[in-house]
Amino acid sequence: MLNKSALFLCFMFIVSSCNKMPKTQSDTHWYDGMPRPSWSEYNLIDTNQDWFEVYQLNEKTYAIYEPNQWQEAISYLLIGTEKAMLVDTLQGIGDLKSVVEQLTNLPVIVINTHSHFDHVSGNYQFDNIYGVNNAFTLNNANGHDHSVNAGNMTADTFWKNVPKDFSVDTYENKPYTISRYLMDGEIIDIGDRPIEVAFIPGHSPDSLFLVDRNNRMMMTGDSFYPAGLYVYSATSSFRDYVNSVQTMLKYESDVDFLLPGHNETMQPASYLAKLRAATLAVQDTSTPSTIDDEGIHTYQFEGFSLLVRKPLDY
Repeated sequence: MLNKSALFLCFMFIVSSCNKMPKTQSDTHWYDGMPRPSWSEYNLIDTNQDWFEVYQLNEKTYAIYEPNQWQEAISYLLIGTEKAMLVDTLQGIGDLKSVVEQLTNLPVIVINTHSHFDHVSGNYQFDNIYGVNNAFTLNNANGHDHSVNAGNMTADTFWKNVPKDFSVDTYENKPYTISRYLMDGEIIDIGDRPIEVAFIPGHSPDSLFLVDRNNRMMMTGDSFYPAGLYVYSATSSFRDYVNSVQTMLKYESDVDFLLPGHNETMQPASYLAKLRAATLAVQDTSTPSTIDDEGIHTYQFEGFSLLVRKPLDY
């Protein structure tokens, strides 16, 4: 697996997962390790376009993946008997709605695992959006002009198959309307498929995860994926993240798979205990780390890393 944390140590802007591409050797590219072999385990669905790759994870669950932009963002479509739930809407590149409509004719609820631009920028295409009622979410729902995330959308952040109507020079995050506010711990039943919502601030003030016990899945957003986990921006809190990881661990016996927001899908739930151990290790002053020129500490663990600022807010 290409370890993105080794390639992308970057400072997080308030609405971004990362706001600039790092300097790399002129003969290397972020996509040199692509495609990721793990995706070959799943059935690739033809949706008459080549920006998104759509994979069927089980009979009623799809991953919608953006492998051709360095964020490698992933959205999930959960199909119930009465409704469908779209978990995250990616970066606003390509026509996500048309892809979703090829996969289901059910009414669609959008829930974002948090409101960073790479998870909400397709929200504007949908009418039924459930969101967290806090200032961070509401600010991001207003959208952002080109200047805010221009550093994320440069020519070298793309690999191939860029939609013809997309331009890095005019990229913006369009506003969207939240139709209903979520409650921590509530269960949303989309028809024989109850989905539990749990708030887990840390990576961002509005981070959450979703638990699908029937299919033993947890949608983790950016609170876990198998690469560098960013907990160092001005709107991140390591203290909150530690507590949230403990909350995630409580669901370990209810799930077999973690469905992250980037890079790879269907990760083993055993990562939850490893993530908890990692947060404790970061608090131990004897645990080694590397420090970049902006003072960001990277702690490397098996399959992922944690990036934090010192002193910890703990």
